[in-house]
Amino acid sequence: MLGSRLWPGLLAVICLLAPACTGDDPSPGATPTQTVPLDGSPTATSPPPIFAPSDDVLTVAIQEPSTLDPMRLQDPGGVLVARQLFEGLTAWDPVEEEVVPAAAESWEVSDGGRTFTFTLRQGMTFHDGTPVTSKDFAFAFDRIAAKANASDLAYTLEDIQGFIAVNQLGDAKHLSGVRTPDPTTLVIELDEPFYDFPVVLTHPSLVPVPASAVADEDRFLTTPVGNGPFNIAQSWSPGDPILLKAFLGFYDTPEIDGIRFLSYPDAAASWLPFINKDIDIAEVPAGEIEGARESYGDQGYKPFLATYSFGLNVSSPQLDDIRMRRAINKAIDRQTIVQTVYRGTMTLPRGIVPEGMPGFHENLCVDLCEYAPDEAKELVGRLKKADRHVALDYSGAQPHPRIARLVKEDLEKAGLDVTLHSYPFPKYLKRLRDKDHAMYRLGWIAEYPTPDAFLTPLFDAQSPDNHSGISSSKVDALLERARSTASEGKRVQLYIEAEKAIMENVPIAPIGSFVAHWAAQPRVIGFVFDQTGGFDALGIELAPE
Repeated sequence: MLGSRLWPGLLAVICLLAPACTGDDPSPGATPTQTVPLDGSPTATSPPPIFAPSDDVLTVAIQEPSTLDPMRLQDPGGVLVARQLFEGLTAWDPVEEEVVPAAAESWEVSDGGRTFTFTLRQGMTFHDGTPVTSKDFAFAFDRIAAKANASDLAYTLEDIQGFIAVNQLGDAKHLSGVRTPDPTTLVIELDEPFYDFPVVLTHPSLVPVPASAVADEDRFLTTPVGNGPFNIAQSWSPGDPILLKAFLGFYDTPEIDGIRFLSYPDAAASWLPFINKDIDIAEVPAGEIEGARESYGDQGYKPFLATYSFGLNVSSPQLDDIRMRRAINKAIDRQTIVQTVYRGTMTLPRGIVPEGMPGFHENLCVDLCEYAPDEAKELVGRLKKADRHVALDYSGAQPHPRIARLVKEDLEKAGLDVTLHSYPFPKYLKRLRDKDHAMYRLGWIAEYPTPDAFLTPLFDAQSPDNHSGISSSKVDALLERARSTASEGKRVQLYIEAEKAIMENVPIAPIGSFVAHWAAQPRVIGFVFDQTGGFDALGIELAPE
């Protein structure tokens, strides 16, 4: 569970957002991984064009996806494509900031937030024409949860009854909490109440897949069969453009005729084709953020639900004194990290839950996260000299070593002795699991917009991802009450109270949260970027040029 949320997705995001990873300047010679005629015209060796010259085709720049299989989604490019190919039970409305029906036209909650009964839309089909039924969702969920499949996304289903037997013990093949009374009814039973579970189901991996298509795995990887508003137009292999056509059998017909996803190594490489109008939607390089805002607007500038922090293991002898943990927070110059390392792609923290999470507007980090080097020195001065040492562990390539060194310098100015330790990722995980750590780099991403995705995994006393060592009956009780509260407003307030209670224990030094920057050509109408790092092309139109 740790690796699924903590690292693979966020490492890709960090390398998308950080100038240290991607570079800043447009590269005049940069080209897609492989090009195709943008007008759809055939060449001497190519097959007939997928799109007619009169078709409205949206061209989007992405980084090369590793896969389009929902069970294996990791990188932002793959997730963005999958969102167009597949449709889950629920979806997130970024304008109203609420979960809405998708493949399920409705659902009912019973048993105090433990049981969810979904009614599927009548007549929904896969792209091959076969009906989408409740059994297709059950099959897909079992496939993700299966121990033998080792999906990094299995954690999304961990609240469902029978998950341990399927995913950890491996002695069951079916999630006992998933039932299919009839083709259009799907019942999901959880171990404990969790009223935000429909938000979890907006995750782009939790979609139906037909067992018949998955049976030929090689073909499914190159030509996935989905149920979304766009179907794959031709077999795809890494390095190729990804061409999607509007699926006319979808319950809501797309306004455009297709999408052309072109792969580039980074945002800088795709920027020149974008400003030359060869691309309709592209990520903005860090060095172009302000200029792009003036030229293209900021509708694609949105908080991204990912955070960068340093965890503080309160059970470590080095950090068991709260004065030490406060001193660390006061000593760190976050503004320098935000400005010099991330250069516009990170904002200062508001707390543990990042900016952009619905309902979380109050800045809970004003006091703790304020850069106050004199106060930090005073706190350190109250400690015994023998207690003024801390080891800072981290993993990963740039920008992480650079950030670790900046933090080390800040802490040493406050009077602390700091030792940096860099570890290969597997060894780093082992140190965290063995509780052989004090201060550690902590990256976290919420792949669905609920505060529970940050608070419960990281700070519930029983969570395997709680590496800060915090064990608070007050925090645990607030999180349990929040998960079992039906009223959304009351639920959010309970999560805010839980966040405040966690912050009082100082088990973390938040550094910042990320901001995604995308730009769209003026002809693109209806482009709405959301907090999870993507958009749905269903509502997009292309105005005549």
